Amino acid sequence: MHFRGLDLNLLVALDALLDERSVTAAGRKLHLSQSATSSALGRLRRHFGDKLLISVGRHMELTPYGLKLSGAVRAILLQIDASLKAPAAFDPLSSTRRFTIAASDYAVNVLLLEVQRRCARQAPDISLEIQPVHEGALTALHRGEIDLLILPDRYRLESCPAEILFRDRLVCVTAADNRTAPESLTLAQFKAADHVVFQPEAGHVIAFDTWLRQHYHFEPRVKLSLPSYSLLPLAVIGTERLATLPARLAKLYAATLPIRIIEPAFPMPPMVEILQWHAAHADDFGLQWLRRMIDGIADELLLERVPLAGPARPARQRRRTPAPSRHRA
Repeated sequence: MHFRGLDLNLLVALDALLDERSVTAAGRKLHLSQSATSSALGRLRRHFGDKLLISVGRHMELTPYGLKLSGAVRAILLQIDASLKAPAAFDPLSSTRRFTIAASDYAVNVLLLEVQRRCARQAPDISLEIQPVHEGALTALHRGEIDLLILPDRYRLESCPAEILFRDRLVCVTAADNRTAPESLTLAQFKAADHVVFQPEAGHVIAFDTWLRQHYHFEPRVKLSLPSYSLLPLAVIGTERLATLPARLAKLYAATLPIRIIEPAFPMPPMVEILQWHAAHADDFGLQWLRRMIDGIADELLLERVPLAGPARPARQRRRTPAPSRHRA
């Protein structure tokens, strides 16, 4: 099929080429040979009158026009995909859809495990794929490669709709038999302690560490870095070390592990968890159903109050930016 002289089948090839910036990698993505992918690039160059990709040393870069096209082509394909794959209505009892959510182990423990339990009862044949939040997750959401993203508000992708799920605060945990740790932790005691910290990816600066440096002009004495929040409570057992983690997660682990929660007697940065999705999927009835479920369970979490610094906010006053349409199937 052609539109204004362009074979529309080439749009998929164009998207892969602009995304991968490599004929070989784009060919693998498209399941085409390198010669077939090179041929597609040649046809695209002739149609647009632009090289689109140029060699710079051993790699390829987008031309200014190629860069301009990349966002537009991806948006077109996402809109087509959203229109074709989502039925006009969604029946959770009969649906066999698979939803992909990127979330930290913190969000999985305090929220998504309950979400999957509800899904098992209300939509037994749908599947959830939970991926860890990583640097590429924002790009994956922007490209429509994941359905939903749960992450701290400070990392939000401004080009995608978002809503606040819940707020939490940071507390410290230590071994239950650590007699050196007080019931309430002063800043001086916090500075003097040895710490176990959450470090998701090598080279990434955690916003909490940045906040400590900016507000209290020091870096904690880190004795162990771990790739997930869930490992922190386990790591402090048998030591006199401290770990800082969200209060809801600390409360969850304190119920089963020999640890105790220590309240900091100095201000800690608040944690605000948000839910994001691609704008092209705003009218997807299946995703609307799943978002409503996640939203409702988050409301229940807010009703089970973990005291927050400052005045508590009623659950139904959470702001959504922008407000999604709420069509019920």
